[in-house]
Amino acid sequence: MHLVVGAEQWVPWLRITEDPYTGHLTYSGIMFNLLVALSRTMNFTYEVRRPEDGLWGVGFPNGSWSGMLGMVKRGEVDFALGPFAFNWERYHYACQFSQPIFIDYESVFMRRPRLETDLFAFVRPFQWQVWLCLLASLILTWLILVVFLYLSPYERLMTTTQRQEGGVQTRRKYSNKSHVMWLTRTLASQSNPWLPESDSRRVMTASWLLSCLIFVSVFSGTLTAMLSVPLVRLPIDSTEDLVNQQEVPWAIESGSFLYQILYQATDGIYKTLWDGHSARITDCYSYRHDIGAGEYAAVCDKMTMKKVMSEDFSATGECNFYMAREDFMSMPMALAFQHQHPIYSKANLQILELVNKGLVHRWMDEQLPNGTACLGPPGADLIGAKRPLALNDYFGLFSVFALCLAAGTLVLVVELTLTEVTHGCHFSSLINP
Repeated sequence: MHLVVGAEQWVPWLRITEDPYTGHLTYSGIMFNLLVALSRTMNFTYEVRRPEDGLWGVGFPNGSWSGMLGMVKRGEVDFALGPFAFNWERYHYACQFSQPIFIDYESVFMRRPRLETDLFAFVRPFQWQVWLCLLASLILTWLILVVFLYLSPYERLMTTTQRQEGGVQTRRKYSNKSHVMWLTRTLASQSNPWLPESDSRRVMTASWLLSCLIFVSVFSGTLTAMLSVPLVRLPIDSTEDLVNQQEVPWAIESGSFLYQILYQATDGIYKTLWDGHSARITDCYSYRHDIGAGEYAAVCDKMTMKKVMSEDFSATGECNFYMAREDFMSMPMALAFQHQHPIYSKANLQILELVNKGLVHRWMDEQLPNGTACLGPPGADLIGAKRPLALNDYFGLFSVFALCLAAGTLVLVVELTLTEVTHGCHFSSLINP
C-alpha cells in the first residue's frame, strides 16, 4: 500500500532540509519518526507532499480550506502529519483527527528582558511610606527638642554657659539650627560632640540615637542584598499584559489553529489580539531571529518556544528568549486523516500504542537537550551568583550627588554675586583681600 502524506516544516515536530546542490529533501523530527514507525508496523510506503501555501489550514466562509487541511479535505493526501490542534470546526468540515499524541499550550514568546539601570536603587530598601515616616520622625524629634529647650527649667539655666579661658569670659548658646545639624549628622552616622544638658532632652536624644542605629543597620544590609540581586522588569507575562501595553508589537501565526479563532472572534481577548497584531508569520521557529531582536513578540506554541530556547542556549550559553508563564490556550495535537479513510482505525491504534509506550515523549526529549535551562524568570540565573556591583547600580546615587553639586555651585555663585553687589568689591578681591 502506497500513501500520500501531507507535511510542512514545523521545528521540532518536523524539520525539512534541502540539499543546495541536488535539491533533495531530508526529513527529521518527532513527526517523521512517527511516520516511519507507522510505515513499518502497518507495512505501507509513502511519499511526502508539501502544501503550496506552506500553511496548516484555515477554513473560509465559502467552504474552502487552505494548507494541509485543504489537501486532506480535497483528497490530495491520505493524511497529514501536522500535528494539528483540533476543534469541532476542523473535525466537522476538513478532516478526522487521530488519537492525540500530545497536549500543548499557546503563550507569549519574546526577547528576554535584560538588566535595567535603576536610578533610585539606593532608596529601594524601603517603600515610600517608610521614608515619609522617617522624615516625620526627624521633624517631630526636632520639634520636641526645641519645646523641651524652652520648657525645661534646668535647660533654661544651662542653655547659656559661662566659662573662663585665660581670663576671658565666653558664652555658648545652642540654637535650633544646631538641633537640625545634630539630627542630620546622627542619621548619617557622623560623630557629633553635642550633648543636651537636661535629662528630658537626653532621653529624647537617646531614643533618636537608638532609632538611627536600627534604621541605618537595616538600610545598609537590605541595600547590599538588593544590589546583589539584579533588577529585571517583566512587563509581559500573559496575553492580557501583551494587549494592554503599547511598547512591544506582536505577531500571530498565519494558517494556524489560533489564527482561525482570532479572525472569527467578535469580542473579548481574542478580538483584541486580532485587532492589535502588527505582523503575521508562518511559524515562530522560522522567525526566531526577529523575535530575539525584539522586533515583536509572538503568540506561539510552547513546544516551539522550548526548541528555540534550547538551540539558542546550546549555541550561546545564554538565555535570550522568554516564554510567558501563562498558558493561554490548550491544544490537543493529532494527525489529520480523510474522513472514513480505510487505514484510520488501524493507524489510530498504532498511534495510541506509540504514545502509551512513551516513544513520542522520548523523541520530544531528544529534541530538547537544554529545554529547561531558560524556563526560569529573567534574573533567576543570577540569583546566588557572585556579581561585582557596576556603575549602573549606583547611577542614581551619583546622579543625585551631581545634582547637589550643581545646586551648591549655583548657590555659591549667587552668594558671591550678592556680596559683590552689596559691598562693591570684585570676585578677585574676595579671594585675595
